[in-house]
Amino acid sequence: MEMLFIFLLIGCVTGVLAGLLGIGGGTIIVPIIIYTVTQQGMPYELIMKIALATSFSVIIFSTASSAYSHSKHKAILWNEFPYLSVGTIIGVFLGSYFVHKTSDIILQVIFCLFMGYTIYTLLFSKKNEADRIENVDDPVITKPWLSGGGVFIGFISSFIGIAGGAITVPLLSTWGFNTRKCIATSSMLGVVLATIGAISGIIYGWNKTEITDYYLGFIYLPAFVGIGITSVLFAPLGVKFSYKLPVKVIRQIFAVFLILVVSKMIHLIISSGSI
Repeated sequence: MEMLFIFLLIGCVTGVLAGLLGIGGGTIIVPIIIYTVTQQGMPYELIMKIALATSFSVIIFSTASSAYSHSKHKAILWNEFPYLSVGTIIGVFLGSYFVHKTSDIILQVIFCLFMGYTIYTLLFSKKNEADRIENVDDPVITKPWLSGGGVFIGFISSFIGIAGGAITVPLLSTWGFNTRKCIATSSMLGVVLATIGAISGIIYGWNKTEITDYYLGFIYLPAFVGIGITSVLFAPLGVKFSYKLPVKVIRQIFAVFLILVVSKMIHLIISSGSI
C-alpha cells in the first residue's frame, strides 16, 4: 500500500512535467523503478529492462493527456508529425532490439551521458530566435530530414526509457520551431514512441517474468497503474504552466530537474557495485 501511494505521488509530478516540458517523465520513472525492482531481488540483468518497459507503459498516459491539452492551443505541428512519427516507430523497433542485447550497466551509463548532454544544451546553448517570437513562421524541413530525425529520436529513447522530449524539443528548436510548439509536438510524438516501447517490453519479457508477481512481460503493473492514474490528471496543469511561464524559465526548470535525476542515477550505479 505504501509503495502504491508513492507511485501515485510520482504520477502527480510526472503529469505536471509532461505538460510543462513535453516529456513523459521517464527520467523520474526509470530511477524509481530501478530502486523498487532492486529491493525485490530481481536478477540484475533484468532490472534496467523492466525500468525501461515500465517507464514507456506509464508515459503513454502522461503524454496522451499532455498532447490533448496542447492540441486545444493548436500548438502541435501536424504537418510535420506524420513523418516524425514514422521515423520514430522505425527507430524504436531498432533500438528495442539492441536494448535487449545490451547489458544493464551500459544502458545506465548511456542514460547518464545523455542526460548530461541535455543539461548542457539547456543551460549553455544560445537562445533560439524562435523562442523570442511567439508567432514566428514555421521553417520548412524536408520529409527525409523529418523522418531521419524521428528515427534518431526513437532509437535513442529506446535506450533511456523516455518519451523523447529531451531529444525532440532540442532537435525541433535547432531546426527553428517555436519552443512551445516543440513541447506540444513532443508530447504527441511521445504517445507513439511509448506505445511501441511498451509493446516491445511485453514481447521481449513475456517468458522472463511472472504475471503472478505483478509483471506483464517487463512491465511492473503496480507502477503502471499508480503512476498512470495521477499523471493523466495532472498533465493539464503542467500545460497551463507552459503557456504562462517564460521559455527561459521552462528551460531552467528542465535543467535543474535533470541534474537531480542524473545525480540519483549515478548514485544507484555506484551503490550497486557495477563500477
